Amino acid sequence: MVKGVFSADLLPGILFVAAMALLAPRLDVPNAYVFDEVYHAYTAGQYAAGNHDAYLWDTKAPREGVGYTWNHPPAGIVVMAAGIVLWGDNPFGWRIGSAIFGATGVVLAYLLALAITRRKSVAVVAALLLLADGLYVVQSRIGMLDIYGSVFMLGAFCALHGYLTSPPERVRADVLRLGLFLGLALATKWNAAYASLFIGLVVLGRGARVYLKSGRSLRDDGVRAHLLWVPAGLLVLPAIVYLAVYGPFFLTGRDLGQFVELQHQIFHYHTHLQATHDYQSRWWEWPLTLRPVWYYTNRAGGMVANIYANGNLVLYGMFVPAVVWLAARWSKRRDPAAIVLVIGFFGQWLPWALVPRIAFAYHFLPAVPFGCLAIAVALVELVDRGPTGRAIAVAYATLAIGFFVYFFPIYSALPLTPQAFESRMWLTSWK
Repeated sequence: MVKGVFSADLLPGILFVAAMALLAPRLDVPNAYVFDEVYHAYTAGQYAAGNHDAYLWDTKAPREGVGYTWNHPPAGIVVMAAGIVLWGDNPFGWRIGSAIFGATGVVLAYLLALAITRRKSVAVVAALLLLADGLYVVQSRIGMLDIYGSVFMLGAFCALHGYLTSPPERVRADVLRLGLFLGLALATKWNAAYASLFIGLVVLGRGARVYLKSGRSLRDDGVRAHLLWVPAGLLVLPAIVYLAVYGPFFLTGRDLGQFVELQHQIFHYHTHLQATHDYQSRWWEWPLTLRPVWYYTNRAGGMVANIYANGNLVLYGMFVPAVVWLAARWSKRRDPAAIVLVIGFFGQWLPWALVPRIAFAYHFLPAVPFGCLAIAVALVELVDRGPTGRAIAVAYATLAIGFFVYFFPIYSALPLTPQAFESRMWLTSWK
């Protein structure tokens, strides 16, 4: 993923194991569909069972309270279905894929930070901060699509940084990796198109600069590499990937015309959705953690268990200033990392300001690793500045981790007394 420079690094494996140790326990709690699992996990189970109706927009689930997920491409559903095939159509089976992807995302956050900064301290801090985010942990423990799309996009940004730092004539591998991950992200949820558009413009812009710098020579190795591999990597390969994840759709006897109509139905659904929800929120509320999504509640034996999808307030409150500070700093020295950071954070967040349909806090998830990266850089630099900076950095990190630990029971359905639960409802908008 990062050009093999760090192939002997044991930390990715350690981080993966540590992440799984946090994410995997009690995956079968609650022992029922939670929130959009009634669509995503249910459909994955139907894929695993060979139900051909599950792929179509004009069919209805045979039982109440569930529905087919035809309104998103099937990449994430296919991964979930694989878990069900291996472990059964039960909560562990439909959630284990999310946990594995969540742990993989922690590793990718480490690798991206390491590739950009060349500092293991920054990379480790970025990965651990991501693992201390409640929203990231919750989405890694539920059978929904967002963690899959977010991790695929992290892979794309690793490839983007590789492309931007490679000589123009040696971009083939990075462009192909970029196209592969963008194709997988788009084949999970169409909201990956926002960042994909910005990434495409960056690649085209670099290709144009290479062409002009060559004296407009089509014989220049860098120009020829871009002319060949950019269309192949950013157009042909994503299209192949997107079609490939629809393989089961075609294997059920559906034809190309029905595939095209399905894409039209997906577009119509998302552009005409008028639904509202008690826990919907607006884009500007997400970094302020003003409105979480309440996934689950259960009262038994005088105790209450809940699952709230909400971010770490200590981290989120610093995301925007940290990203702006770091992007400005990297831009001044013309570091390509600034492009990766700005598109990764703002390019995956701010387009939601233009989206008319309802949105939820978990739509902020793809931007979170980049906020953690910016804070990690700031913390390590504070440590480097001496005792005072070190004290500030340690205090902040301790506060962020303490916040996560304190709120972990309402991220994971651990039973609390009603009083202990109420003590975690800091804002009225969290209820």
